[in-house]
Amino acid sequence: MQILQNKKFFFLLSFIEGGSVMATELLGAKMLAPYFGSSLYVWATVLAVTLGGLALGYFAGGILSYKTKNPLTVFNVLLAAATFTILMPYTSKIVLWLIGFHSLIPSVIVCASVILLPPVFMMGMVSPLIIRAITTDVEQSGKASGGIYAISTLGGIIATFLFGFYIIPAFGLTIPSIVTGIVLGLIPLFIIINKKQLSTGIGFLVLAIWAFSYSSYSSPNSSIKIIYNSEGLLGQVQVMDYPSYSKDKKIRGHARWLVVNRISQTKYDSLADESMGEEKYFTYVHRIAEFADSLPKNSKVLLLGLGGGSIPKVLSEKGLSVDVCELDKRIAMIAKNYFYLTDDVTITIDDARHYLKTCKKKYDLIIFDTFKGEETPNHVITKESLAETKELLNKNGHIIVNSFGYIDGDLGKAMRCIYKTFQNSNFNVEIHPTYSVPDERNLLFFASLSSVKANFEFIPKNEIDLNDALVLEDEYPILDYINAEAAHRWRTLAINSFLNDQNQKILPIFK
Repeated sequence: MQILQNKKFFFLLSFIEGGSVMATELLGAKMLAPYFGSSLYVWATVLAVTLGGLALGYFAGGILSYKTKNPLTVFNVLLAAATFTILMPYTSKIVLWLIGFHSLIPSVIVCASVILLPPVFMMGMVSPLIIRAITTDVEQSGKASGGIYAISTLGGIIATFLFGFYIIPAFGLTIPSIVTGIVLGLIPLFIIINKKQLSTGIGFLVLAIWAFSYSSYSSPNSSIKIIYNSEGLLGQVQVMDYPSYSKDKKIRGHARWLVVNRISQTKYDSLADESMGEEKYFTYVHRIAEFADSLPKNSKVLLLGLGGGSIPKVLSEKGLSVDVCELDKRIAMIAKNYFYLTDDVTITIDDARHYLKTCKKKYDLIIFDTFKGEETPNHVITKESLAETKELLNKNGHIIVNSFGYIDGDLGKAMRCIYKTFQNSNFNVEIHPTYSVPDERNLLFFASLSSVKANFEFIPKNEIDLNDALVLEDEYPILDYINAEAAHRWRTLAINSFLNDQNQKILPIFK
């Protein structure tokens, strides 16, 4: 075929292949998120597996390019890569069910390898094969290599923006994975069929049709009702109505939950009997509401991190003026549409740190509720960030940080670092545990440049060992690294909850 003699044709193939690599990496990482989250060790594994697969592919493709004389080799390799990409939603669900409940770190590595390694390895083989196809002599090899890798990288850059900011949030993971595979395999399919390899071409078409036919999302037969389900670069977000149990363990209806990467972020149980000690919201929300009772009327509050809107809802009902900064616009929509947050609360879609830098208002209370599941915001709680926060505090203003429940040993080192960072920034700071059991509680940091006016039971300061604690700084973003062991435990507990709850266990992993 004359088209095979056209270098521009191979540059187009390289562009599609480069875009497919990055699309596959993002899709694979998001497929892992409902089980393993999106913390440092998950992204490190995804990057390592992707780079490892590409490296092996480059090596194998280089050898194959000099051993084969078949001009269709590159198209067969592309078709194989397309096949593995189309199968990603199905191989991921199988391997996550089989392995996802086992020891966390080995499970992440094995699952990432099964999901990502086959398509990425095959894509890695493509560039050496294309370079060989378009190179006629040794003197052209450097120019050809540079051109192919440049155009492949350009395709990756464009795909990263498209999938990260539009395709995944709009269409989820399953359909984009199938479509990516089809786009990657379409030109090779045409070439192979034209060369009379009908069985290969028909096999690929049958696979694509089968994948589409099983791609529709449906809610399973579970007592949990999924109200909203969305995938995005910041994680999987679900709103569900979960059975609500009274103290005698009887189902009395449904409570509404917001879940991010399968870890609960918000609970609203409208059926809770507060006279019997039952709680509509998580305990830390009630503690913050109790603290708000001590604030002067018409006090102004800034909340960093919205969740389902429980905190601004209860504070607004108390007559306080509440501004919220939330990074994910899906969360703002959910808080209003599914958790009944009123328009009295002003919501700004922005990064919390950027908002602190650019805000010109003054507040009596600033609440950091930016911990998402086991993920820690490196840049939000540093001495530089607290310096910016000071500028927004009125005299005698307070800061509250909602965080993990660990304060002792290796699991609690990150929280001790936050404590020390507040002290280093000249804040008076106290820590209130919502429960006694670290695995089941939150820690609330109450900080003020004056005295802390909170009528709660605090952890005695002489029981907080700061010998190994570090002051968190922008220059050294290490909070997620320090918190890795606690995050590991948090995610392990979440996985165990899937395993022990049949209603959760049968829910679809991703959209």
